[in-house]
Amino acid sequence: MPGRRRGRASLRAAVIVMLRVKSWEPEAFRLLELIGSELHVEAYPQTAGFVPISVDRSRYKDAEADVVRVLEASGIPWRDHLELR
Repeated sequence: MPGRRRGRASLRAAVIVMLRVKSWEPEAFRLLELIGSELHVEAYPQTAGFVPISVDRSRYKDAEADVVRVLEASGIPWRDHLELR
């Protein structure tokens, strides 16, 4: 309507956390599936084994902490299979 002001939309930022697949063993894919289900994101290897994960956070440290929390809780030695980039 003319003359009517609309409220500002609330924009949420997404941060990309980058992982790299170090081992192509089943545990690496279990970890990626776990990240996907816990954080409601897609976690699929791309070119050269890099896995971009878009986390709904405004600060990188918070997004990275969310990913690490899921990995640590998995009980799988995740650093043998994935690397934070």
